[in-house]
Amino acid sequence: MKKSLLAQIQEKYQPLELFFLADIHDKTMTQAAIKQELLRLTKEGSVRRYSYGVYFIPDKQKSAAPDTMDAIEMRYIQNGKNSIGFYTGINFINSITGRRPTVEDKLEIISNKATSGKKSVYMFSKRFILRKPYMTITNDNVALNAFLSYIAMTDLPTLKANYALLSNYIRKEHLGANEVMEATKFFPAKTASKLLATDLYRSLWKH
Repeated sequence: MKKSLLAQIQEKYQPLELFFLADIHDKTMTQAAIKQELLRLTKEGSVRRYSYGVYFIPDKQKSAAPDTMDAIEMRYIQNGKNSIGFYTGINFINSITGRRPTVEDKLEIISNKATSGKKSVYMFSKRFILRKPYMTITNDNVALNAFLSYIAMTDLPTLKANYALLSNYIRKEHLGANEVMEATKFFPAKTASKLLATDLYRSLWKH
């Protein structure tokens, strides 16, 4: 027996977890039919509309919808158990110290969802910069990818000022010299030279 669209959504998403119209697929329904069914489910209260094309299953115990940061991260950084993005720039450094970005911060995100090199995005009532990754992001390489992206995009004085934090990150994430230098081929040529100029290359051998 064919499962209803609601049953399929409930199997895939938890209450308050955002899902997107573009991510809902049913081989027996056209996208227009799916959109119409979501409209009906919204009217009856089985799902709620978060913003254009974005929905969630309401939680009977909680009335609040996901906040802006949760929404952005669900869309561009963490898709269920899969890492698809990360913060870069100052918010990469903040993440090393355990500070989660807030809606007041100037956000810059590198994500597999990005289709162009760099663009300004306005979504969930927040404007931020979205960049395409130099190397496709996976659970296995997200720490390495975030590190090298920050190195590639940051000037030498700033890298040197954050040397201690970056060196600790290398040790914490167990980044090895061979894997790092092998991955630099996906990044701008200056990336490897920055590792040498800042002495971060030496840290790769010390953990």
